[in-house]
Amino acid sequence: MGIKTSQEYLGSLRELKPCVYIAGEKIDNVVDHPLFQTSLKEMSKFYGWQTDPEKREDFTYFSPLIKETVGFWNHLRQSPEELVKLVEVIKKHNARHFCTMCMGIGLSVLWAITYDIDEARGTEYHKRFRRFFEVLQREDLRYCLGVMDPKGDRSMPPSRQKDPDLHLRIVDRNEKGITVNGAKIHTSNAPLMHYFLAMPCRALAEDDRDYAVSFALPIDAPGLSFITRPAPGPLAPAKYENPVSRTIGFVESLSVFDNVFVPWEDVFMCGEWEFTEQLMNYFSPYVRLVKGTCTSARIDILAGAAALAARCNGVEKAGHIRSKITDMMVASEIGWGCVLGSIQQSTMHPSGIPIPDVGISNAGLYNSRTRFTQFMGTIMEIAGGIVTTMPIESEYTNEDLRPIIDKYLKGKAEIPTEERMRILYLIQELTASRWSGYLMSSVICAGGTPETNRVDVARNYDLEDKIRNVRLICEHGC
Repeated sequence: MGIKTSQEYLGSLRELKPCVYIAGEKIDNVVDHPLFQTSLKEMSKFYGWQTDPEKREDFTYFSPLIKETVGFWNHLRQSPEELVKLVEVIKKHNARHFCTMCMGIGLSVLWAITYDIDEARGTEYHKRFRRFFEVLQREDLRYCLGVMDPKGDRSMPPSRQKDPDLHLRIVDRNEKGITVNGAKIHTSNAPLMHYFLAMPCRALAEDDRDYAVSFALPIDAPGLSFITRPAPGPLAPAKYENPVSRTIGFVESLSVFDNVFVPWEDVFMCGEWEFTEQLMNYFSPYVRLVKGTCTSARIDILAGAAALAARCNGVEKAGHIRSKITDMMVASEIGWGCVLGSIQQSTMHPSGIPIPDVGISNAGLYNSRTRFTQFMGTIMEIAGGIVTTMPIESEYTNEDLRPIIDKYLKGKAEIPTEERMRILYLIQELTASRWSGYLMSSVICAGGTPETNRVDVARNYDLEDKIRNVRLICEHGC
């Protein structure tokens, strides 16, 4: 059976015993711990979408690998048309729910690079990875994609760091498997997954061969531990405040490997440093593709929030307000267009999957994420300073204070104060809360920073061709 229910997902977590620390405490059970409830609700929601009559068409697929129906998160997209469907689903649902957990792209990246290594070296990595992939599909399991290393001194490669464990590395090989030491950071929801899937985060040189490692590992493997940051939302129930983070938010972990053994059957790269640059060339367009889609959808949320706030304040017809909201529309459409354009210009990999265009995908994400940061200020400007000074929910729900607040915080006469308060609470959460910091970090840093987008565009842009054309114009005219 390739589809789990949310209750079956929670039951499967109870059977696992990962080593987890949260808020300075080592815990035995993530399912019942209060600091995991928001993240568990979100993960359960994703499982629930697979059986929801209104959503299952978007979140279930037929897998040719196992000849069964599988979930959105474990499906291998094998054509440009399937990639379009992937981003359409992300765009549609992120504009309402902020996130659809898009890290399934890691499966496509490793599918391609293991094929390349096998073709060149006669290894069995692709066969192993396919077997792991089929397990994920048949049992409807989730995984954490561990890419980013702590890195230490960024001016030095892994092998020259004073502490060799600042990038995940192989410390031993034998006939049964490998042993690894080190850590991965930014591992979202790791303790709530079934597997940890590791891969390098950069192109490596020959001296760094021990850092060229990829593998899958059960989340409760001996020696693997998680130092976990709670999701940035409230613990107390709320009706008005925190409309996003009371239901959405990932815990984040520093995932530490202390002499962790990985059997050969779950190893997908072991010392093949020559292939890490190509791995990055696959990872970059895929992660930019989904992140560009996500950012475009989130700009749609900002546009809707700005328009509703302007309406409640009675300024929706002001020229500068309409101009600013139009800027949001334009940025969203540019980002979305680049997503579709990168798929249109994709190339088919010999393993049977499309690789999106790296230049277009990076350019689109760069534009979307830099504009997003500007728009965060714009929606606060449109809503007004009341966003950071308004009464808190316990005051608004107080039966003695409610009439006073309704009177003095009313905006446009025909719009109830409660409607205005709700949009103000949302904009407060988007721009002036713990969760807004998490949102900004996600937009700016997740899937690479704006500077990495610029570097990838410059690296893949054929400037010499443009110079040749200009010389021909200068010499011969048009």
